[in-house]
Amino acid sequence: MSTVITRRVASTPNRTASATWAKIASLLAPDAKGDARQELMRVSGVASSSIASEATKTDPIVVYGGGPRVRVYCAFNDDAITGDGVSEDALPRSPTGDGWRLSIPFPEEDMTWAKAELARLSSKVTARAAGAEVSEEAASTSQGATSVLATVDTEEFYRP
Repeated sequence: MSTVITRRVASTPNRTASATWAKIASLLAPDAKGDARQELMRVSGVASSSIASEATKTDPIVVYGGGPRVRVYCAFNDDAITGDGVSEDALPRSPTGDGWRLSIPFPEEDMTWAKAELARLSSKVTARAAGAEVSEEAASTSQGATSVLATVDTEEFYRP
C-alpha cells in the first residue's frame, strides 16, 4: 500500500490558472532549478487549460512513481476566496524522484489536443479523461520506470 498525500490549491479568482499551475509546480518540485520543475513548467500552458476548465475541482492532478502518490485538487470561486479546505503546505518529501509521472485530468472535448501537446512537450506528464482514475498498474508500470519482478525457483528453493 502506498502513501497518498492530498493538497488543495486555491485557484480563480485568487490566482489565474497559470499562477495556480506555478504554485502546484513549486509544491511538487521545490527546487526551482531542478529538472522536475523545468519539466513541469514546460507543460504550463496545457496544465493551465485543465485548471481553467475546472476539471481539477473534482479530479486531481496525480503524481506517482517517484515517491509518495500526491493528489492535487484546485479550489475555485467561494472556496478559493474563503480558503475552505485549502491546503497548500509544503510536502514532506518531493514526489518527483526517479521514475515520477504526472497525470492531469481534462474534459473529454480537450483530450485529443491535450494528449498530443503533452506528448510533444514531456515524457513524464500525460492527460487522462476527467473521471478516470490513475490505476495502481499505471503507477507501477509507468513508462521509463524500472521495475523488477522477482520469481522464485521453487525447485531450487526446496533443494536440500
